[in-house]
Amino acid sequence: MEVGVIFAVLGAAFLHAFWNFQVRGTEDKALGMAAVMFGHLPLAIIGLAFVGLPVSGSWPYVIASAVLHLGYQVFLLNAYRFGELTQIYPVARGASPLLITLFTMMTVPGVLQIMEVIGVIMISGAIITYGFVQYRTKSVGFTGIILAVITGFFIASYSIVDAEGTRITQSAISYYGASTTANALLFALYLLWFQPGVFGRIHRDALRTFIIGGNASYFAYVAVLWACLSTPVAVVSSLRETSVLFAVGLGVLFLNEKMTLLKVSIILIIFCGVIVLRTA
Repeated sequence: MEVGVIFAVLGAAFLHAFWNFQVRGTEDKALGMAAVMFGHLPLAIIGLAFVGLPVSGSWPYVIASAVLHLGYQVFLLNAYRFGELTQIYPVARGASPLLITLFTMMTVPGVLQIMEVIGVIMISGAIITYGFVQYRTKSVGFTGIILAVITGFFIASYSIVDAEGTRITQSAISYYGASTTANALLFALYLLWFQPGVFGRIHRDALRTFIIGGNASYFAYVAVLWACLSTPVAVVSSLRETSVLFAVGLGVLFLNEKMTLLKVSIILIIFCGVIVLRTA
């Protein structure tokens, strides 16, 4: 696996952890998610103005991506009703690379090397374990786990669709500019129907999230899609989810969170998984 791709995706993972770190204190998860999603739009529009719309053959993927991202957003918001960020997110994000790997092995046999599969299992297994331990220690109900796993299915689905759509378009900026704009429109309709008060509060209560979260999230996913042009989506997805590692580090450095034996073990396993992927 190329070093440049590894660093690009690890950089995306850091940005993903960074914007989550910035908005983790937002009590209204719908407001926080809306601010991030609509924060994509300025960069998406600028990108489309420079590189143009995706090719016609990619538009079915653009539409499918918008719908699948909406499913991810809706189920994630509902999952947060039954658990906290540290419980829901690791399970959802850790499950998706395993699902993508299974799908890839079933549909395109031989495309993944054995060391790539091992690396994915190491990283995803560590992340999922961290999430399940949070459930046990905080006695959260089973409903939260089910919703987190369903969210993982949506993440895996849109990751596969977006990787293929980007390869058809041959431009991460063009493809994601179109797909995130379409998704923002769908998410806006969802909010207008179920939570109409959110729009009026973004500029007042979540401007920082709109700017920092929106920009960081946009650049992070563009980097991920760029990596998918040359690397199997299962490997890219697994590397992207190392954002959990960065989130743990940020919490220890800036929020005085304790560095427990579990966290050390998770970090070491994820780090070894990255090394395994590099040798593939």
